[in-house]
Amino acid sequence: MLINSSGKDQSDKVQIRVEHAVLDDLNYRLQHTRWPLDIANDNWSYGTNCRYLQQLIDYWQHGYDWRRQEQWLNSFNHCRSRIDNLDLHYIHQRSAVPGAIPVLLLHGWPGSFVQMLKLLPMLVDPAAHGLPASQAFHVVVASLPGFGFSAAPHTPGMALSALAGLMSKLMNDVLGYQSYGVRGGDIGGAIIDQMTRFYPEQILGAHLTQIIVASAIPAPPDATAAEIAFIEKCMTLAESEFAYARLHASKPQTLAYGLTDSPAGLAGWVVEKYRSWGDTKGLLESRFDKDFLITTLMTYWLSSNIGPSVRTYYEMVRNRGSMAKSEVPVAFLMSVTGLFPPAPREWAERSHNVVRFNTAASGGHFLEWEEPMLVARDMQEFFGKL
Repeated sequence: MLINSSGKDQSDKVQIRVEHAVLDDLNYRLQHTRWPLDIANDNWSYGTNCRYLQQLIDYWQHGYDWRRQEQWLNSFNHCRSRIDNLDLHYIHQRSAVPGAIPVLLLHGWPGSFVQMLKLLPMLVDPAAHGLPASQAFHVVVASLPGFGFSAAPHTPGMALSALAGLMSKLMNDVLGYQSYGVRGGDIGGAIIDQMTRFYPEQILGAHLTQIIVASAIPAPPDATAAEIAFIEKCMTLAESEFAYARLHASKPQTLAYGLTDSPAGLAGWVVEKYRSWGDTKGLLESRFDKDFLITTLMTYWLSSNIGPSVRTYYEMVRNRGSMAKSEVPVAFLMSVTGLFPPAPREWAERSHNVVRFNTAASGGHFLEWEEPMLVARDMQEFFGKL
């Protein structure tokens, strides 16, 4: 899906090009979707609503223009580098503003590099978007191994610390950034935590969105009322929401067959997360239009990476990496309107060197796409003072 557009050895410039035969195959599968029975599910209480999914699949087949999306994606500077025998895809967009700070943006699941593409231009050229001109960024948006257009790991063990090592090599060894910032959430945030613990000398600062507690943990003896309430909310949510993660972490290959073979199955598994986790108030397209949703799905479909992406959970729970507190400066921009409960500052301070702590009045789990201006402003103020 990626073709070389330069002859460099270590950091090849590439473009996204999908063969017509691949799109024809996709169209055939969309056309021949077998639909399940759905009852009393207008509020999505049983999961993805069938009527909405049928509308999305119809648009995917008859209204969605991949070539137009492909042209938009190729307006960014895509690169590919081989690191530890894995071909990593990333966007590397340098700013013309003097004093720009290198920053790495990392997505989670079911996100992709596409999630960062509203935010990226604001960081590279803030003045053009009504932001203070003084602080800009050289931006690297990486596709994690087994996500987007990065190669999938072919051996076990690609857990958080290994992913942190790959991202460190990308920024430090390949791109030559001796010091840089990092920004992310979900799995991306967990990788950043490991980067701050294993490579603190490289990390200027970390900008994070949330702390997700997905399994039962005891409250510390000195826990505050806010911390106890946070843990209780997380445990309540775990009972109703984290079945997907337990399946990812236990039997990812079983799930991979259906999601790799059926675009409708893939969409059904993914789009419900955007509705539930984003600040949508039940209206999915109030935050994520069909083009964004389908382009995100295309990054998984075209690369056959949905199986490897969910396998990341299996690796994570078996090797959680270092739990030591890092002294790297950390800023939190906590989402308070998404699905996941926002952690109180005192909880964040148990595991991070928190130097800035704000809450986002709007925007959910996918904050870079939902509220890019808010994220950009907060990043400018945090990194500009380090």
